[in-house]
Amino acid sequence: MAEAVVSIVVARVTDLLIQEPLALHGLKDEIQQVVTKLQLIKTFLRDADSRISECQVRTLVADIRALAYDAEHVVESFIVKASSSARNRRKQAIKIKDIESKMSLLSDRIRDNNIKSTSESSNSLSEAPGKLKRFHSFTTVEPEIFVGFHGAVDRLVGHLVKKSDDCYPLISICGMGGLGKTTLAQKIYNHPTIKASFAGLAWVSISQKWQTKLVLQRILICLIHEKKEEILTWDDDKLVENLLEIQQRKKCLIVLDDIWTTDAWDSIKSAFTAQTSVSKLMLTSRNVEVAVHVNREGFIYQPECLNEEQSWELLKLKAVPRGDHLDSRDIFTVMEKLGREMVKKCAGLPLAIVILGGILVTKPSLMEWEKVYADSLGSLEKGKGLGEDQQRELFHVLVWSYNDLPPQLKPCFLYLGKFGEDEQIEVETLYQLWIAEGLVLSTDKREGETMMQVAESYMGELIHRSMVQVTFEDMENSRTKIKSSSLHDLMRDLSLFQAKVEDFSEVIDLREGNDFQFNPSADLRSIDSRQLVVYYDEEHISKQSKSYFVKRSNEQQYRSMLLFNDGVFTCLPKVVGSHVANFRFLRVFCMENAEVDGILYPRSFVRALGSLVYLRYLSVRNVSLSLIPSIQNMVLLQTLKLDLFRPISIPSWLSGNILGKLGHLRHLCLPLSDSTTPKKQKLRFEGLGKLETLENFSNVWCEAKDIPQLINLQKLTLEVDSGCDDVRQTLKNLSSSSNLGYLGISLILHDQPGENVRELFWDYNSILEKLSITGRLAELAQLFENPPRNILNNHVKESLIRITSLTLKSSLLVDDPMPVLEKIPTLRNLDLSYNSFVGKEMVCSSMGFPQLTSLVLDYLPNLVKWNIEEGSMSVLTKLEIFDCSMLEELPEGLIFLTSLRNLFLYRMPKDFIHKLRTVNGKRGQDFYKVAHVPLLAIFNGSKWQYVE
Repeated sequence: MAEAVVSIVVARVTDLLIQEPLALHGLKDEIQQVVTKLQLIKTFLRDADSRISECQVRTLVADIRALAYDAEHVVESFIVKASSSARNRRKQAIKIKDIESKMSLLSDRIRDNNIKSTSESSNSLSEAPGKLKRFHSFTTVEPEIFVGFHGAVDRLVGHLVKKSDDCYPLISICGMGGLGKTTLAQKIYNHPTIKASFAGLAWVSISQKWQTKLVLQRILICLIHEKKEEILTWDDDKLVENLLEIQQRKKCLIVLDDIWTTDAWDSIKSAFTAQTSVSKLMLTSRNVEVAVHVNREGFIYQPECLNEEQSWELLKLKAVPRGDHLDSRDIFTVMEKLGREMVKKCAGLPLAIVILGGILVTKPSLMEWEKVYADSLGSLEKGKGLGEDQQRELFHVLVWSYNDLPPQLKPCFLYLGKFGEDEQIEVETLYQLWIAEGLVLSTDKREGETMMQVAESYMGELIHRSMVQVTFEDMENSRTKIKSSSLHDLMRDLSLFQAKVEDFSEVIDLREGNDFQFNPSADLRSIDSRQLVVYYDEEHISKQSKSYFVKRSNEQQYRSMLLFNDGVFTCLPKVVGSHVANFRFLRVFCMENAEVDGILYPRSFVRALGSLVYLRYLSVRNVSLSLIPSIQNMVLLQTLKLDLFRPISIPSWLSGNILGKLGHLRHLCLPLSDSTTPKKQKLRFEGLGKLETLENFSNVWCEAKDIPQLINLQKLTLEVDSGCDDVRQTLKNLSSSSNLGYLGISLILHDQPGENVRELFWDYNSILEKLSITGRLAELAQLFENPPRNILNNHVKESLIRITSLTLKSSLLVDDPMPVLEKIPTLRNLDLSYNSFVGKEMVCSSMGFPQLTSLVLDYLPNLVKWNIEEGSMSVLTKLEIFDCSMLEELPEGLIFLTSLRNLFLYRMPKDFIHKLRTVNGKRGQDFYKVAHVPLLAIFNGSKWQYVE
């Protein structure tokens, strides 16, 4: 890990030398000498890391790491202060000379400890030293790896859906960690038969640190997602009441994944006590006693370990090169022999086998397999028996997989352990954090790549090695290939274990009922962690944890602070907010979903944030701040996220060239404004040529003519108000951003659109994915079907329009919009709202809307009849109809929408609803149209009712 730290510091300081030649003028030679000495020391650190168990070596490694951080801080301080005075240069030069002297002493200690220099690759015999060799390719789909449990899937699905003696109220999958319980449960949960048999599906992970309210909220949100905001305001009693009711009204399958103790069940069991419920439960646990305690009449399945053939089959799927990579059958035969011997040491545990495969998959040659085999003889004993021995072997494999990582990937893996159990981490945010922390090395950039793309390649390598679990975007034209990532609970245990061993990060848990152990007598100065993670739960803070946090906050070594609160909007504890200013050397500050106004002194808190001048990453997303921290002095900022809890009045200082000094800024998310009055002095973007992401740009208060200067922009979301004089210029300027790969636009029209709006669809057809238009439209055919005469790309066809999400409001369209919209092949979400259509009849024709999954019809007051032809909207899963007071009945064609899972009806006419209700056991005359829909919800004026 020390090698990784020094590599990171060397790369960061080298980048600063290149990017800030003027600011570092006068110290460049001295700084370069420090970099050279660090590079020399780095060559000894691989051997030092391998001997970290030796006390003297461990102390030496810690000192090297601290000195590297000190060297970087001297350089950063010089840039931040931006002083060219001779006195300041002399002061910094003295500090650098002091660092050089300490490096010389460290070199002597390296020799005294007989630590050897090596340039051997850490993960491949053929890899160039220091440069990450990439094995993962996003163009190649990773093979599905599922061996040995196909019969169990079919059997357990049958137990859940059959109406016979073998239909159980509870299915439990129990066994030790690494057996594949969660993977098996996911196969069942996503099985087509389950989806067809249950009207509601909910999955929630319990884990070791559960919170009753949070568990109940997550289950209900899965079952009735449209009421999410309301659910988050309910107390425990109301959560239980509604969960019991919905299980009675519709057939649900609720999965409780990774439930550890009977106490965890007892805390939520009141929500599942209905003996006559048509719903079912499925749980996974390491403890059979938990399953028996939940329901003695349930069915318990205990997966067995894989046999030798199954183990080899699983390893082969993951690790054996395919295609032309194998030179001969003889080589494969030798690899198989080695693989069969190595896999025996995994004791039949699927997780251990897949992780071993993750080690081997980056070593495609026979020579490398032989080296891994030789290493395994000393690393592992042959798996034997069950229980503790098996778990010990599994942990050895996991540690081995971590040690095999290249230096760049180790801190990235450890970083994932900061996040909560079973948390899905948005990868775009994760990449930005990695970059801000300096974990992504510019030396790994290929020609034309951005640092975000390098970060994505790091994630790809962790995926390839089976170190992380990910969910992928399902849109072919999505900007990112991966949506979110998470860690298996055992991999997270490994991450936390290694982070503690290597002083990578420190965790303070302020939540009520946590079991965090404080040691007041601990020598705080011995801890060299630079990263602080704080979990909090409103004001539930013990005196012990409060004093501990205050004492730690007086330390100045921290470089990052992440504040987590389980994703629930809650109050920031005063003990945290009142000490923010003490962490003046922070590179990263992230606080999201927090209530600040009225709890602390908002002005002093905001002022404290504005004083953190070393920040690379500042996020206050969904935070209730009435003020915005002053950021003009944060000259090193790379990521700035200011999309607050609610739209605000943009402060007067957030205008002009206030961002002009932020030349390192790559990702900017502006606050949403509640103002429609154009500013006299708009926000400028001069000097932000490195910007890659810009969200919530508004031509009301942002300067549109600066867009052409953003030559590296890749993602842009903006609001264009046609009431501003520069609307044409705003849209025209987009064409200068040649790197733009994603465009989302919200158009506010005050009159009928001209050619400039039509050009929007045809000039940017390949990147425009999300579009919202508010205001009157003449006709849709002009926009989507007929390109303007002056369009340069006359060959462009309507099929090349790539919009995936479209919202129309107040459009006052007289002609049926469906014949035009259904020809957009990529459209997945369509929202027709507030008089967007004022005609009487709509028709969705056969083969129309081939990708549409969600449709909203909201306040179409004149709509009388709606026809759906067979073959239309073939993959629609969600339909919402609100306030369509003249609609006589649901279309007959709903019977063809076999994929429809959810239908919500709100404030519809009484006669319309009567045709769907069941009265005295008699179905309504139109019920047959929706009989196949698992969830039909009708709002009756006070609450939602669910129709079976």
